[in-house]
Amino acid sequence: MIYFILAGLLLCIILKRNLLTIVDSFAAFRMPYLLIGTFAFQIFIYWLSNRTGRDYPILLELSFATMILGLWMNRHLPGIIFICFGALFNLFAISIHGGLMPVSEKALMMSGYNGSAFVTDDPRHQLMNTSNYWWLGDWIPFFKHVISIGDISVGFGFIRYLLGTTSKREQHEG
Repeated sequence: MIYFILAGLLLCIILKRNLLTIVDSFAAFRMPYLLIGTFAFQIFIYWLSNRTGRDYPILLELSFATMILGLWMNRHLPGIIFICFGALFNLFAISIHGGLMPVSEKALMMSGYNGSAFVTDDPRHQLMNTSNYWWLGDWIPFFKHVISIGDISVGFGFIRYLLGTTSKREQHEG
């Protein structure tokens, strides 16, 4: 996801957008604590999963559902609808696959993933088995990572949000 953030920031710089106006856009968010809370909760679930080596599918799915609700309430903001649908795709992927995001081993190798082999006891991911819904999982090689169509939608939405909430810098004549 960091690549999408960097791409959005780079586009704003190239297009001479004023990044400080992003702060002004936060006032337009409805129930921002809901989004901040679910983001913090997902970080906690990630930490807990790594600490215990267990997955917590119901907690993860509940946090995704709550986040999607918060995003839907803010669909009036530029790009948020893409983030909402991307999160929905990812929620479907983890729900259908027992609370874990399926990952294509072939795509991992194509991406240049530098791990010896995919860690099968990863508490958030599983190697992709045959599934009719494989296309919802992580199968797109992307800079030593593998991403899903949900991730692409979220990334595009974030870039759209940055471009839609930053204003064009004033040209100073002198």
